[in-house]
Amino acid sequence: MLKRLRWLLLGGLFGAGSSLWVRRQFHHLAERYAPVRGTATVAGVARRIGRDLRDAWADGQRQMRDTEMKLRAERTKVSNRY
Repeated sequence: MLKRLRWLLLGGLFGAGSSLWVRRQFHHLAERYAPVRGTATVAGVARRIGRDLRDAWADGQRQMRDTEMKLRAERTKVSNRY
């Protein structure tokens, strides 16, 4: 009975100690390989990229409308000549 209790306690201590050790190693590696500025920078970059894409889309749409108006005006001039 005491042998079983001893092995049960040793197993529990070994399991708890190894899980704490693995956790500490994981946190150490996470800090080591984490970016310098953290996740706030990543979120800011994502927002900025989204804003830039929306602005580029709006500029493209505006340019497309301007070009279409210019082409329609030229077509109207040509059709009025004949």
